[in-house]
Amino acid sequence: MTRRDLLLARVAASAIFFGNGFGIGTWAAQLPRFKVSLGLSDGELSLGLLAFSLGAVALMPVIGWAVAVVGSRTMTLIAAFSFATALLLPGLAPSLPLFIAASLVAGACNGTMDIAMNTNATVVERAWGAAIMSSFHAFFSLGGLAGAALSGLLIASDIGIVPTLLISCSGMGMLFLVTGFWTMGETERASEGHGFAWPRGPVILLAVLAMFCFIVEGAIVDWSAIYLQTVAGASLEAAVSGFAAFSLTMTICRFMGDFAVRHLGRARTLQLGGLLSALGLALAMILPSPLPASIGFALVGIGLANTVPVLFSTAGQMKGIPPSMGVAMVATLGYGGLLMGPPLIGFGGEIFGLRAMLGLLIVFTFVIIIMSQRALQRSTVQFS
Repeated sequence: MTRRDLLLARVAASAIFFGNGFGIGTWAAQLPRFKVSLGLSDGELSLGLLAFSLGAVALMPVIGWAVAVVGSRTMTLIAAFSFATALLLPGLAPSLPLFIAASLVAGACNGTMDIAMNTNATVVERAWGAAIMSSFHAFFSLGGLAGAALSGLLIASDIGIVPTLLISCSGMGMLFLVTGFWTMGETERASEGHGFAWPRGPVILLAVLAMFCFIVEGAIVDWSAIYLQTVAGASLEAAVSGFAAFSLTMTICRFMGDFAVRHLGRARTLQLGGLLSALGLALAMILPSPLPASIGFALVGIGLANTVPVLFSTAGQMKGIPPSMGVAMVATLGYGGLLMGPPLIGFGGEIFGLRAMLGLLIVFTFVIIIMSQRALQRSTVQFS
């Protein structure tokens, strides 16, 4: 493969991450509108969030094996187009049961795309010969920021939920169509192996860390806008600013992440990230008004920026484990965090209040700080 082909493959993988992030940003920005249009309580909305995460988690152990057999390029493109289509469904749902079903389908497509595109990123990273996983996740965050920003503009222009989703999903589909021509495939694929990618061996601690990272990240993605609206007193349009701040700082720090990992090391990157996340959550909890809360969520974005890229990259480079299986093991338990986190915040928020539930997230960030060194010591990777 020539250097030009490798560069095009990196650009294509970055664009796919951007498209996935754009879809998640669109989803997050529409959650307050789903809540209002269907007349849902926090607990009822949590059922939709639970379904979205459950759809992703349910398929992940199998998807890791399927990607290894079919190839990350093929599975990435199939999942990308499926996600762009399925994201329309929650906006069309007229009732809570159908909203839950639509969220389940969209979540399954997103989970499949997540495993496939991260596996494909490890293929490109191996060919590149240096740690570049954070840059791919930076484009995911940039996509999340763009998706939330476009949704905010459309909301301010009084564009309905379905037209907003149609505009966003059409753009995603066109992006995936163009980038598919340059997406890199593996030169060799596994022809057999375990059908399920349950976390095991040295991967288990990485998977547990991913779970806590995803719990915190999922809570910010799904609840930051609602927290700003219902607790901090922000308007519906301004409520998007919390997620936007989170995505903006995460994007900037992920573009700097490969440099940080090379100079700080993987373990210290995770530990510093956990500390900054704890400080940000504490600020949003102690000063529940729009500006301090948004600054707090921005700090969480800085803290979590490179945790998941480090964990996925490490899992995808471990000796004796196919990249798709390693990524799937970490992602399965990681998305288990997404499965537990948002509903936990929602149901707990109905009892104790959303503000109090930020304290629980702070506890989770300290678990990340404590476990990082041990988890990384048990992992062997090709480069740091």
